[in-house]
Amino acid sequence: MTQIPLLRQLGLLDARVPRYTSYPTAPVFAAGIGSDLQNTWLEGLDPAEPVSVYVHIPFCERLCWFCACHTQGTQTLGPVEGYLDALEAELRMVALRLPAGVTMGRLHWGGGTPTILPPTLIHRLSAAIRAVFPPAERFEFSVEIDPTMVDRAKIDALTAEGLTRASIGIQDFDPEVQQAIGRLQSHDVTRACVDDLRDSGLNSLNTDLVYGLPHQSAARIEDTVQKVLALDPDRVALFGYAHVPWASKRQKLIDEATLPGDEARFWLAQLAADRFIGADYRRIGIDHFARPGDGLDLAMRSGRLRRNFQGYTDDTCPTLIGLGASSISRFNGGHVQNATATAAYLRRVGADLLP
Repeated sequence: MTQIPLLRQLGLLDARVPRYTSYPTAPVFAAGIGSDLQNTWLEGLDPAEPVSVYVHIPFCERLCWFCACHTQGTQTLGPVEGYLDALEAELRMVALRLPAGVTMGRLHWGGGTPTILPPTLIHRLSAAIRAVFPPAERFEFSVEIDPTMVDRAKIDALTAEGLTRASIGIQDFDPEVQQAIGRLQSHDVTRACVDDLRDSGLNSLNTDLVYGLPHQSAARIEDTVQKVLALDPDRVALFGYAHVPWASKRQKLIDEATLPGDEARFWLAQLAADRFIGADYRRIGIDHFARPGDGLDLAMRSGRLRRNFQGYTDDTCPTLIGLGASSISRFNGGHVQNATATAAYLRRVGADLLP
């Protein structure tokens, strides 16, 4: 218990510092880095080096109140289909600038909720990507999955497209916490999703948890961690909730009086970390845990661990090409971000401009 007084003495416990959960951090992107540089960087890629590809699907059927990602709600597939039209147009623009022979070593679909796509759109999007970026000999394909928005038909479609890793958002299993953040997702539904994924042959599973949520307590996060351990994930991300209602208006729906204080947040994070370490997970940096022998663990031990806008990664591809609204690309020369608002992204693509 001596850590708390020391942290207070150093001014670290409740210090208001820049949020470092991704690299680069959001505020550093500037308008001066635009399509001209992106053209040059795309044209200068080395075909001998596979690239990573990230695709952002910004749509959700429900908007979780705690989330500050670039997302929007929809109850119909019309906006999603129109967005896929734009993704295909962006892919065609990128293809015009790529040297011949560029292949794809990794592919990740994030969001939003990628599993809002029905099987027909899963196959359509995958075909459009592979037409521009053929998979390399060593290829990994990961998708963020909402257990309440996936069924066996969608899992079978993803598996047919080469899915190798699933990332499941959990946050917290306690019903009162879930109610307070606008995300109802039972352990039974999550367990069934994991079982379906494993039955389909998937062997690599990530889970995401969040501490600092409303109504969280030591007992509740302990229960959540034990249920997560029963799912036997290969990796766990344990992110701290950032309450920024001025930046994410939906967070105004969260009652600030129910949020744990600074000291409580510290112990929630410490308790969860202790449980994962005690279950033979290796601590990876500030907020990840991995089974011994997992790619993240091996990357950390060999000095190859990196952090990007998604968190820690063992990705060795030197280039990341982001597609879709708000997505980030990384080149040897620098980083560039697409228009963050979906409407602005659609306008730029509609004008035949790299977004």
